Amino acid sequence: MKKKLALLLAAVLAIGALAACGGSNNNSTAPAGNNAAGSAATAEVDQDAAAKAIADRKASGTMPLITLTFGNFAGKPAGAERISAAMSKITEENLGIQVELRIDGIGALRQSMNLDLASGAQVDLFNALLSGFMPSVNNGYLYNLEEDNLLQTYGQGIINAFTETELNGCRVNGTLYGIPVKKDDAAGLFGISIPAEYLDNIGYDYASKYANEGDEIIYTDLDEIEGILTQLKAAYPDKTTFYMDPSSIVSQCLEIDRIGGDVFGVLADPANSLEISNLFESQPYLDLVHRMYKWNQMGFFSMDATTTTDATTVQVKSGSLCAYKTATKPGIKQQESNLCGMPVIIFQVGPDWKSSSTYSTMPWVMNQNVADPVAAMQVLNECYTNPDLMTLFCWGEEGKEWKEAGDGHITFADGVDAQNSEYYNNVNWQLPNQFIARVWEGDDLGIWDKMQSFNNNAPSSLAMGFTWENSDYQTEYTALTNVYEEYQKQLELGFVDPDVVIPEMMERLNKAGLEKYMQAKQDAIDAWAASK
Repeated sequence: MKKKLALLLAAVLAIGALAACGGSNNNSTAPAGNNAAGSAATAEVDQDAAAKAIADRKASGTMPLITLTFGNFAGKPAGAERISAAMSKITEENLGIQVELRIDGIGALRQSMNLDLASGAQVDLFNALLSGFMPSVNNGYLYNLEEDNLLQTYGQGIINAFTETELNGCRVNGTLYGIPVKKDDAAGLFGISIPAEYLDNIGYDYASKYANEGDEIIYTDLDEIEGILTQLKAAYPDKTTFYMDPSSIVSQCLEIDRIGGDVFGVLADPANSLEISNLFESQPYLDLVHRMYKWNQMGFFSMDATTTTDATTVQVKSGSLCAYKTATKPGIKQQESNLCGMPVIIFQVGPDWKSSSTYSTMPWVMNQNVADPVAAMQVLNECYTNPDLMTLFCWGEEGKEWKEAGDGHITFADGVDAQNSEYYNNVNWQLPNQFIARVWEGDDLGIWDKMQSFNNNAPSSLAMGFTWENSDYQTEYTALTNVYEEYQKQLELGFVDPDVVIPEMMERLNKAGLEKYMQAKQDAIDAWAASK
């Protein structure tokens, strides 16, 4: 009822139905495209609805509070309240709205998000990475962003920042539940990050390995990586040689499309075919788990690799880890060097790739129980279009976290570094639109143009724009997930022999309904393809 009343009030103020209008100034460097919200072009409404909603809030003397929730690797920053206040100065002036950042460690937030959403806690806008986009949809946590033309009326800057395909990636059965993050939509598969210092000590001449002057990635194969890791193991016996985050092994190493974001039926040749295949019987998966089993037998992994919760970059910074897997992109070398606290060298084994779920992996979404959806949408629109707001969101305050570097970049403020900064964000890729924020020293000033080109040119799945909605198969999904989770870490981190374990796992997956689940995916994607 609150939501309906809020929308009704906005409509009355607009003296008409809601529709497309100009929101905040769109300063995004991303190209505008055909927006996916087709009704924006045809809705017959007052073009001044957004401005009138802002004027009414200011005239009332009461400013609503909108929360923005996301997780990072280091927990709540000491300066979170200060940054919230600084961001509120902008949103109060521009929108008549206060904002509050609610930030917690990724592990803690993963545990608390579903409870917060189910309990009615104030979680207005949040990144769906940790709660899961499709689980949040299926649980009824998310607001329809086009209800009563909400996006079209109060989110024109958002619409202008994305193409139709990008926004459609967050639709489920035609309903738009999220807004993609402006980030690296594509990814270089099976990247490996190794501190330059360690490579120097084993005599590896990385300087000669770049294909072109100015490259930041060395393209190689797993045999060469295995040789490097063998030398690192001998040179640093007291450190863990290699680590991979178990949750991203398949998604960041294999050129497949995990339809619906799960592994129970994938496109094994996604650039050429929409045929659903069994991942666990595919040659790329078998090759990967056999390689990991070999590396584990060679002593590259620590014995607690399946239970550690420390981020890879945290392990490197602490001096306990030599090398780790990462997805690559433009600017990855500087990003990982910043996070590790030392220069790193980036290798890449697989191709650049973009899967169908890239836009729905970590979209910004609105809570179904939001008290004021109009205010929330206007805040979200401001995040996608206001460079000053996004610079605060990404980097903190000028003079306290950062200062001008003198060449167009920003860098640490005097006396501040990554260790003592009260707001040195490590997850800008999770924030709405880092493309319009200031560029940190060390990155190319044209980094976001390069990123957009990277996104546009990477090969992509034929299923781009398709979203698998599995609510009718939750019984099978839950059963399959329970089986897979029993084996996944041990299998994909090489602690068990794949030749022994995979047949056992497959027998249980088949009993749990794998064939039925895969067939449902095939039927859905066939129907989608036929409708295009």
